[in-house]
Amino acid sequence: MNLAEIFKKNFIFIPVVASIVVGGFTSVKYVLNLTTTINASEQHIVNLDRDLKVSMDKNNDLNSRVASLEASLKMAEDLYRILSETVREHGYDIKDLNRDING
Repeated sequence: MNLAEIFKKNFIFIPVVASIVVGGFTSVKYVLNLTTTINASEQHIVNLDRDLKVSMDKNNDLNSRVASLEASLKMAEDLYRILSETVREHGYDIKDLNRDING
């Protein structure tokens, strides 16, 4: 048998084998690209998780600072109220003293 006869007998099988080989290479390439994408996404998720933890820590710090500022504001309001009452009482005392002095 020469090459021409072998080619004629297997003419139908050549495109089928070529399709299978090309399909196999394409499938392997697709799986490798998919694996690369998954690894990149995994790294991105890890980075997002780390950023989320940092943001949550900052948020907790800000919440504690806000609570501290609210307590300071409440204390300042209380001191202002006490000072206001004291000034009002001193005003009444001065009026009483003026009445006693004048008459």
